Parts: sequence; C-alpha cells; structure tokens
Amino acid sequence: MEEETVQNTISQLEERLNRRDFMKCSIAIGKAVFVGGVLIGNFTGCTTASKQVKKTKDKNETHIKFAHITDTHVTFTGRNGTSLFEESFNIFRDIIGQINEMDDVDFILFGGDNINNTDPGTKGFDEFMNIMSGVKVPYFVQFGNRESSPIPPGVAVSKEQYAMKMKDHGLDIGRYWWSISPVPGLRILGLDTSILNHDNGEIPQKELKWIKEEITKYSNDMIVTLSHHLLLPTWGNKDIPKWKKKYLLKNYQEVNTVLEGAPQVTMCLTGHHHISKIQTVNGLHYIASPATVQYPHAFRTITINRDEAKLQFHQVRDQRIIELGRKFLLTSKNAEEYAGGKADDILAYCHGSEYDNNVRLKLR
Repeated sequence: MEEETVQNTISQLEERLNRRDFMKCSIAIGKAVFVGGVLIGNFTGCTTASKQVKKTKDKNETHIKFAHITDTHVTFTGRNGTSLFEESFNIFRDIIGQINEMDDVDFILFGGDNINNTDPGTKGFDEFMNIMSGVKVPYFVQFGNRESSPIPPGVAVSKEQYAMKMKDHGLDIGRYWWSISPVPGLRILGLDTSILNHDNGEIPQKELKWIKEEITKYSNDMIVTLSHHLLLPTWGNKDIPKWKKKYLLKNYQEVNTVLEGAPQVTMCLTGHHHISKIQTVNGLHYIASPATVQYPHAFRTITINRDEAKLQFHQVRDQRIIELGRKFLLTSKNAEEYAGGKADDILAYCHGSEYDNNVRLKLR
C-alpha cells in the first residue's frame, strides 16, 4: 500500500523527542531549540540524543560522520554458503559494537536486506531490534528484496509489517520512500527500489516524480540517496545478463539522469550485490557497499567535511569469520559467473580496491 502523497520526516531526533525528554535536555543544557522544524543545539547529557551535534546549513562548514551498513541478512535459519547465515548475528553484534566504540558517528543508514526474513514470525527481526536497542545514535532503514519478499510468504514478516515496525526509522505504513534531515544541511532520500516477490528492483514513476519534487524543494541542502539495488553495473565490460537482471535497477538510466542533473545530489548509496565499488559519473558518486554477511564482511563510515567525503572500510574483527567467508566465496556460483572459476578475481571484486574502500572524494 502506498500513499498518494509521501509524508516527509525531519529526523528521528525530532520524531522521538517528546515533551518530557525535551524538558530534560533544556534543563541540562538550555540551548537546544527547534529552528525551521529541525532540532539543533548541544545535546550533551540528553537521554534522547547523547551526542553533541555541531552542524550548519552551509555545506562548506559541515562535519558529519555516518555509517552505511547493508545486507546483514541476520537469521536463525539457513546454512553457511556464500553468505554466512550461521554467523550473521555474531557479525552484526561485532559491527554494532564497533560503531558504539566510535565517539564521532552521528547516525547509521541501513541499505536493506537487514533481516534475511526466512524465520517464522518476527523471530529474526526481534533479535535485530534487540541488538539495535544498544546503539547510541539514530538510525534509518530502507527495504531490500528480503524485507519486501518474505520466504515463505505469510509466515515471515511482510513488507507492510516491516514498515510499521520501522516507523521511527524512516519507514512507516504506506510510506515506503522517505526524506529525512538527520542534521541541518544534509538530506537523506530513502528510495524504495524493491519489487514485491522479486529479487530485482525498479523505481516506479510515482516515486520518481517524488524524487524530482524533493530535489527541487531542498535545492540548498546536500542530498545523499539510500537504496538497495545497484544504480550502475559494477562488473565492468563483462557480459553477465543474469547479474544485470538480478542486481541492477531496471530503469537505472532514467533515474540516474534525474540524480546526475541535480548538483546538490552528491552520493548514491547502494547494496544488494555484496561488493565494494565506487564509480563517479558527472561528479555524482555511486557507492556500492559490501555485505556484512558475505566476504569481505564489512561496512563503511563516511565523513563529510566541507566539500569532501572521506570513506573508511571496516571489517568484522573475527579473522576466523573472514577466512571462512573467503573459503565459501571461492567456490560460489558468483565466482564461476564472474571469473570462470578464477578464484582470486572474485575475491578482489567483492573486496574492492583501496580506491573503493579508503578514499577521499571531492563533492560537487
């Protein structure tokens, strides 16, 4: 179900800060205020937002750091293969632990397939949320194909149920694409690219119209998009029809024309393909982030400082998991499809080069 008009949310800070919490912050600090519908100020000591947020609307003065995590596929069911389902919760706990140890992360973006959605009922989702209950910063989520296509249908969590459960984190019933400003001057557009009961993706015309409207409305903000499916093929000149159908957005060229034509859109974050790759077209950076559940078992942090973005690559700390992931990837169907069985090629492809992982990008 989709609304004719998509409601914008400003941020989790504003949505979840009730009057009592606001009074707590005001008493402790006395400097937090709402300006233009966005809560800004020094939140040190505030139970709702414990981090100090120091941002301005001028992107030349911003210093923002966030994490991009995608394809965690947490599950209690499933056996290890290319994706280490049996280790999914261990990996996820470690990654959230790493982020909690960073004292300068402002928020987290989840790029979809956060749950594998093969567990009966809400079991897998409940454990995901149990782990997230200890996170110290706001977080926002978008659908992957797993959340929109439960296996089996009617037993696992439906797309509508997932949206309802994540209503404080971007999604809501009937609002499958969203616009959020987690800090002043930066706007995240959460794009729903999922197709019900399919692995591939597409952005319908109604959503594309909304994207154009948001770009026009927030012409003075820096805009970052968050979506699941690839917006560009990442496999170079290789002809892999199966991958193009499964991983690449059906109407990617039409969507990219809109995004590349708006200079305030600086980065497009994707997942789904479980690889690390950065491609730049007309100054717009297309950033595919690796899966946590599959080798290289990693996530990104992105720091925006003035007109530059610093990307950092973080792997799970358990070397046993990394070696196990390498072993399964070497014998996977993906290895055969990509390199004809040349194992080192698929490892390098999924892991990405140094430029794909630890790099500074000039923002247009």
